[in-house]
Amino acid sequence: MGKQLELEQSQIIERPIAEVWDLLADTNRLNRSIGLFPVTFSPFRTEARRLFREARGKAYGLLDIQWKEHVFEWVKGSYYSIERNYTKGPVDRVIWKVAVEELTSLATRVTLSGLFVYKNGIGKLALKKGIIPQLLKTFEYAREAETDGHIPSGRKSSPANEVLLAEAKDHLYALGIREPLVDSLISTITTADDSEVTHMQPYRWAEEHGVAKEEAVDLFLLASDAGILDYEWNLMCPNCRVSKMQTAHLADVHNAVHCDLCGVDFDVDFDRYIEMRFKVNGALRETVSQVFCLNGPANSPQTAAQFRIGPGTTKTISWTPDKVDLQLRVLKHNFVVPFTHQHIGPYASLHISSDGFLETTVPQADEITIRNSTDEEMILAVETLEWDPYALTARDVTSMQLFRDLLPKEVLAAGMQIGVGKLTIMFTDLKDSTRLYEQAGDAAAYSDVQRHFTELGQIIRKHRGTIVKTIGDSVMAAFSNQIHALQAALDIQSSVDRLNTALRNPVTIKIGLHEGPVIAVNANGVLDYFGRTVNMAARVQQQSIGDDIVMDRQFYSAVAPGLGLHKAEPFTAALRGMSGDTELIRVT
Repeated sequence: MGKQLELEQSQIIERPIAEVWDLLADTNRLNRSIGLFPVTFSPFRTEARRLFREARGKAYGLLDIQWKEHVFEWVKGSYYSIERNYTKGPVDRVIWKVAVEELTSLATRVTLSGLFVYKNGIGKLALKKGIIPQLLKTFEYAREAETDGHIPSGRKSSPANEVLLAEAKDHLYALGIREPLVDSLISTITTADDSEVTHMQPYRWAEEHGVAKEEAVDLFLLASDAGILDYEWNLMCPNCRVSKMQTAHLADVHNAVHCDLCGVDFDVDFDRYIEMRFKVNGALRETVSQVFCLNGPANSPQTAAQFRIGPGTTKTISWTPDKVDLQLRVLKHNFVVPFTHQHIGPYASLHISSDGFLETTVPQADEITIRNSTDEEMILAVETLEWDPYALTARDVTSMQLFRDLLPKEVLAAGMQIGVGKLTIMFTDLKDSTRLYEQAGDAAAYSDVQRHFTELGQIIRKHRGTIVKTIGDSVMAAFSNQIHALQAALDIQSSVDRLNTALRNPVTIKIGLHEGPVIAVNANGVLDYFGRTVNMAARVQQQSIGDDIVMDRQFYSAVAPGLGLHKAEPFTAALRGMSGDTELIRVT
């Protein structure tokens, strides 16, 4: 084994610990900022019963470096560490740790420590004159944020095409989008770091800029239609909740995707596993897509802590009891055990065998001792159960009318079926429409029906839903939010009197609502839904008598109290094709 150097230095940063942690935990941005070289990573694999990625890069643009990078260990808001074992280059092994400690509400101690093993004199020189000074620039990086309150980018943003950008701004203004909203997006495109404009999440952007989520989504969709932004579909692993594949179109999505970190193939669905993200169009601004780190805490935001536990060993971790719902999961094997909210005191224990956890729950404790009785390294992750609140899922966006209007060709491949999760399906119908055609004549009745479609479409769009299709004089609509669906139904019935003043022949509208899981398919080039929920919504609508809204009791109980509905009549009915009677509610 080669000779070694050790390092430990601390500095105080005048910022709250949460801000300093978020800054330093984004290791991809950090490594780029302090001048480390870009890296190419392999998928995770196991060798000698240890999990790692193979990595390679070119130091100073000249020296080929290769290493095996093990998974990071960390406790959120406390520390992270990484081990690298080099297979090419003058350095043999590096263990690097970044720790933060709260001193006051506005002061944080940052401690950098490392063990560096080198092979020869060149390795020692490279460490002393290159690698270690670059790593110590972490302090400078943190102080830059301390000085101006902004996250340092590490490199100047690539310049934007000012002519095209001015044209894009005028185009968005012309669409009637609020000017401050447009200006904020243009500012992001112009000044943000490359990494910030290549994987944009509208919900996150909305929070950062103090605007409504719905406004941000509409803005991003319209900007995409105008060629300002490009979109992509990210396929997210249900276990580690990290993007494993990107596609340009829904038609390129396959049912199954592989996650190398979790060691599983998983079926995608619209509800959680397909997310729409955006990036700046290359004609407006060229961006450089380079990777400096893939494995740091910021890449797994749902993971509060992660540990390596060697075969046949135990590890004791310090733990601050957490009120958030958490679970422990072993990567690759996907053994899972939930935390309880009970705090039992200073100590708790956990045992991992080759068949999984021996315990069924883990209590909160100040110290948790974990025993690995297997003959391989186990990677234990402490994860929140909440999914990314900033994810614009395929379920949400495909149930918006604006999406379907702007991207009508965004459909699944022919023959593909993908679960969507829960949607609220609305069916509407015109009462006595046959008599309408007989009395008014085909031309006049058709004109009235089309005008009624226009009115319903405007209301459904207003409430963040979409018209899936029209069938004769009926509408099938979908909503990702059941309250929005009921509000749309109420608005439709409230608008009938006004609508009838514009029609040659007055109409009466029947409405039925039902919520449940649906399946997405490509139906003649249109993104359509089918399944029992759709059938139930159609059957429920058949119980409507006009000027009313019919729904099952469960749906009513979930949404009506918040809307203050009073004129509700319960009844039971035998729905065609459904066994037994169904409890329904008629709202008038």
